[in-house]
Amino acid sequence: MPKQPTTETTETTEHNAIWASGDFPPRAGNQVHPLIDGRAAMLAMCRAFLSAKRYILIAGWDIRADLPMVRGEDTHVGAEGSDEQRALIEGLRAEGLSDEAIDLWNSNHLTVCDVLGFAASHGVKVGVLLWDALNLGAHLTNNPAHEAKELEAVGVDVLLDDSSRKITHITQSLHQKCTVVDGRIAFVGGIDLTCQADGDYDRWDTHQHPCASIERGTDVLTLPEDKGIQMSAAEHPWHDVHTVIEGPIVADVLRNIAQRWHDTAKRHKRADWPAELSAELDKAPPAPQQNGHMAQIVRTIPHNTYAFAPDGIFTIRDAYQRALGQAQTFAYFENQYLWKEVYIGLDIRQWGERSPEMMEVFEAIGEALERGVTVALTLPDHPNCGREFTDGGVQWLRERAPEAVEAGRLFVFTLGNSDQHENAPGGVLYRPVYVHAKVGIFDDQLWTAGSANLNSRGMRSDAEINVVSLHPARARHLRQKLWAEHLDLPQEKAAELDDPLAGLALMRASAMKNKQHVERRELLEGHLLPYITHAEGQAQGLPVHKEHGWLDNLEGGAGGLPDQYAQKYL
Repeated sequence: MPKQPTTETTETTEHNAIWASGDFPPRAGNQVHPLIDGRAAMLAMCRAFLSAKRYILIAGWDIRADLPMVRGEDTHVGAEGSDEQRALIEGLRAEGLSDEAIDLWNSNHLTVCDVLGFAASHGVKVGVLLWDALNLGAHLTNNPAHEAKELEAVGVDVLLDDSSRKITHITQSLHQKCTVVDGRIAFVGGIDLTCQADGDYDRWDTHQHPCASIERGTDVLTLPEDKGIQMSAAEHPWHDVHTVIEGPIVADVLRNIAQRWHDTAKRHKRADWPAELSAELDKAPPAPQQNGHMAQIVRTIPHNTYAFAPDGIFTIRDAYQRALGQAQTFAYFENQYLWKEVYIGLDIRQWGERSPEMMEVFEAIGEALERGVTVALTLPDHPNCGREFTDGGVQWLRERAPEAVEAGRLFVFTLGNSDQHENAPGGVLYRPVYVHAKVGIFDDQLWTAGSANLNSRGMRSDAEINVVSLHPARARHLRQKLWAEHLDLPQEKAAELDDPLAGLALMRASAMKNKQHVERRELLEGHLLPYITHAEGQAQGLPVHKEHGWLDNLEGGAGGLPDQYAQKYL
């Protein structure tokens, strides 16, 4: 395998305390843009795939070949020949899409298989490195062998990565979600091109996260030939964050995929990826972008998993600890989990030993709170597993920094939505919004997004990849966009959130107001709610389930639907 090119990294000494050490260096001259929620992320990826000229490489935790990447008005805006439709086509052409690719777009044949197959049929090398999960009734994964066959049938090279199948790694997954197109653009974040086998947990969603959607869920995957979408029931709304990257660190994302691919192919005595792609690794990184900024690719590579890092790589944990150590005013997190124990597959916290790696992160948060830093977290009300573990993490922080709690400097939120529904008590249906984003924003200066959860797996035992970006304007813009979405503020009013501490006070007020709306069976205003632990629910007389949370545990289950409807969701 070609050696990593040595390229001089500039402008690093000034901020050495910020950057993780031991793997890829921070590099100057990058553009890192956040893509909030599945619609934005998949739209950007689809455009990049259809404009690819040489190669597309994807490393994923899961994939669904029949998942539509583009839906609704994004496929066809306005009437045929209208100004809106012409503007859409001109935009696609400006991004480098050929007439054939635009015809494909207009035909609304834009599933993962359609798009990657189109690229492969036009001479683009398409490779997918996919976690070879055991698939023993896993909650969210599809059958990787089946999905591989679907993709291989249209010319995609799929390598099933079984590097986690070791007796010491029973609960490990290969969880990275990253892509490189032509060596010029990369995608890193929380979004896989997938949904659960039964159609739930569809990663495609809009900023509004509706309870009911004709564009999201099971029926999207069983479209008739005319591609019409009909859907009457709501699947879980899904909130996530991905990034699109240009500049020198694209080469580091490429090398990450290459390292994993090479080790897996060698172990299985399979041909490595094409020689013309191996040559990419000998090239210098992409040129710095105009007005680019410092950024770094950080990873978790578990020990004894890959030959290129037998002792593992743990720069994501290092990055979080450094960011928290530098924080002066606030730290904001969105994450799927907040676990200090090691989860072994059962929602029984007493069975999990303490994770030394996560305790380092917890202590860094606790120390920041003690220094006077305000900390806010947004977590899912009904995670797919381990809610009791998250309850324990929230309680630990409260006990670790009681002065911060007393001063109102520790905020813990969750997200939900509501809709009128004739079969729900009081005529109002509530649904939790699944928080799957893995984001940290520190003092509106530094931010990170990627695949790593705040648990032992994200910090030690799963393969993960994040990007860390030092760009104050973009850090502030990301925070404002996220908070405006959660508050349901129009983006033109996002400037009202300029002051982060005032913004958090507004969020707390909104969350508490929405708690009262739920208690009165009224529609929510925005998406924010307080995260309520099981113990708090018992004390307050609220139906907080140890595993299902609050909104999915109201009368009749599934946000208040009678039992015959609730079975659809629980």
